[in-house]
Amino acid sequence: MSPADDNSFATTSGNKKATYTLICIKVVELCLLICCLGLIDEPATNSHLRVFITPRVMALCYVTFGALAIYTAIYLIMALFGDMTPWRTATLWALVGFCLFVAVTALLFRDWSTTKDRNYWHPNMHRLDLVMASASISLVTSLVFLLDILITIRFGVHGDLE
Repeated sequence: MSPADDNSFATTSGNKKATYTLICIKVVELCLLICCLGLIDEPATNSHLRVFITPRVMALCYVTFGALAIYTAIYLIMALFGDMTPWRTATLWALVGFCLFVAVTALLFRDWSTTKDRNYWHPNMHRLDLVMASASISLVTSLVFLLDILITIRFGVHGDLE
């Protein structure tokens, strides 16, 4: 047998429909993560005169957005080379992402609400709008992670994924 005929190293990634569906969801997640990271940067780093986000919320935002962007990019690179993550591991990562995004969304809405209720309106409230936009997109991203969990479990239980 020639080395070209030996395909024992090749992995089967299950059903192509399931694989492509999960890849599409991961691409959407990555786009939303990049949007969240871009929106939170201005209020988090340039609030010298007025605090729009507390430091702990800012740290949680950067950890959540950065870590999940790295994981999603690695997942997509692995899918590009045909090496898919097992569905149980992907479900666990999506569950962690969902929990982190729910926490970030709640804290960003809380910071937005407390800043809004201070009765001091700086002439440039652009940063407060960015906090609200980041919280809104974080809410949508948490729903996409929930959809990712449900679809991954459905395909995994039916045997369409490894």
